Amino acid sequence: MSSSTAAVDFEKEYSPSLNIKRFQNYEKPYEKVVQHFISQGKAATTLAFRNHKVRENVRYGGLNDNQLVDIIYNDSEFGSPIFAYIHGGYWTSLDKSSSGTFVGPLLEQGYRVLLVDYNLCPTVTLEELCQQIRNFFKWLQHYAKETQPNSINICGHSAGAHLLCQIFNEDFLGQQQPELYAINHLFLISGVYDLRELWELTCCNENNKLGLDAVRAEHLSPLCWSYNKKLLLFHNRQDLQVHVMVAENDSTTFIKQSHSYAEKLKSIALKVDYQLFKDYDHFNIIEDTAIPNSIVSLYIKEKLNLK
Repeated sequence: MSSSTAAVDFEKEYSPSLNIKRFQNYEKPYEKVVQHFISQGKAATTLAFRNHKVRENVRYGGLNDNQLVDIIYNDSEFGSPIFAYIHGGYWTSLDKSSSGTFVGPLLEQGYRVLLVDYNLCPTVTLEELCQQIRNFFKWLQHYAKETQPNSINICGHSAGAHLLCQIFNEDFLGQQQPELYAINHLFLISGVYDLRELWELTCCNENNKLGLDAVRAEHLSPLCWSYNKKLLLFHNRQDLQVHVMVAENDSTTFIKQSHSYAEKLKSIALKVDYQLFKDYDHFNIIEDTAIPNSIVSLYIKEKLNLK
């Protein structure tokens, strides 16, 4: 960064609050937006727990940590399609208790929803956190064998979208066997795919909570990866479809990274759909998934071939 002005610009570009139009009359609009986002998520999650069956805090890895998932379903877990959600929070905040906006509309369509938790930095490094998500994917394969879903779909928002990209990590390749279940759809929403500038910024990594340096930041950036051809072939044979979604009122950097990552995945012959959602920002693109007929919900339903 060549000057203090440039540094301030980078801080804004990597802040998900940039260009948020809602709550603009409040003294601290960013804090108000985040509070609203968390309260909406908690309300939707509480309602889902009240109205449906739940297996709470199912362990997918680790021992005495947050490698846990809540499974919300209608009558039976067996046979129903899976939709898993990995929350965001710049790897340092939020949890599954505010992740339930997807649940109501999807359970009405016969889905079961899995809300994924993980340890937050700096309790773990980002490298260790990525390994936790790979643990979840491995667990998910065994869970699928036990419960026979007719499809598996995974969504990640913001930092959760970055973590979802671990599905392309070669560590997961070692788990692939012909009888294991395919992942049908990935929904990457307002994600972060290049950490090479981000890791030095106070807004994202104050006091290096993520445990990064320049080498690790590049190593953990999906935009920088060389993707394993054998793993890509497996995904293509199983007809994996990737939906890269971003909000119009995300920052220029968020939008650029989403578009660049979609183009990268297309260049390695994956089936990719890129969509910019007008009038949405970094937070209400998730909040509106609780509304069955919202623009973002209708998009997801269309991709899942739901009515």
